Amino acid sequence: MRWLTYLCFSLLVLLLGFSLKSWSSLYQELNIHATQTTTTSRQAVYAKTEYLENSNHQKIGFWYFPVNKPKAVVVLVHGYSNPGGKNQMMGHVEYLNHAGYSALAVDLRSFGSSDGDQIFLGTKEWQDLETVYDYLFSLPENQNVKIGYLGFSMGATTAINSVAKTGKGDFIIASVPYASVESLYKFRLNQNNSLSFLPTKVAILAKFGLSSPKTSPQALISKIYVPITIFSAQNDTYINHKDAQLLYNLANEPKEFWQTETNHDIFSALPEDFQQHVLSFLDKI
Repeated sequence: MRWLTYLCFSLLVLLLGFSLKSWSSLYQELNIHATQTTTTSRQAVYAKTEYLENSNHQKIGFWYFPVNKPKAVVVLVHGYSNPGGKNQMMGHVEYLNHAGYSALAVDLRSFGSSDGDQIFLGTKEWQDLETVYDYLFSLPENQNVKIGYLGFSMGATTAINSVAKTGKGDFIIASVPYASVESLYKFRLNQNNSLSFLPTKVAILAKFGLSSPKTSPQALISKIYVPITIFSAQNDTYINHKDAQLLYNLANEPKEFWQTETNHDIFSALPEDFQQHVLSFLDKI
């Protein structure tokens, strides 16, 4: 029996070692303030950064691009990258404004001009979007105007979480969302042929808490009853493209689905097709 005790102890030490390594990797990836990426957008040159305060008393920076008598207001929500932030979404402003839609590009907490040094992959950033929505809703020019989201990757996940948890938001355009943090990291580990999923799950729970599975699109999307369209990139190497299909299956009507054969960034690969799908969807809301 001594050998069995030794074996169990050895496995426990090994698991603890992998867990600490996974936690350290996750800590280094997410405990940062991401700098602002560059942009060639003409609108960004003259944009004035404004600030709101979220429920955690952090300053949230944004650029607002209103049009006269807007058909709707679209909040542009960036994904995770470093550098990253609202500049990542500036390519959408011109065609939205031209089509009669106001746009707001936001830096989520811990990105660009916003406060913070921890990224939570949408499990807390949904509060930032609630703050932005409340601000837009309060503006006189937006009375009786629908306000919704166009989110990319982490931004898409954050938008789904925010509308589901707050009931604030009239539509969602979700480009390549992940179904949960667990799904995201499981896919990344499989991509790297890693066997440390269990230790990484321990690390995820340590970072996000036991309630993190409940703050995920997979758990929340069935609570949304506004129009939603979900985009999937079949050759995505960052997020499991099957997550988009899963979320679409769980979503309530009215809903739409578009799958491409591109990699993660559909807009960069197919800008005209992307614009067409966005504007066609917005015309129906």
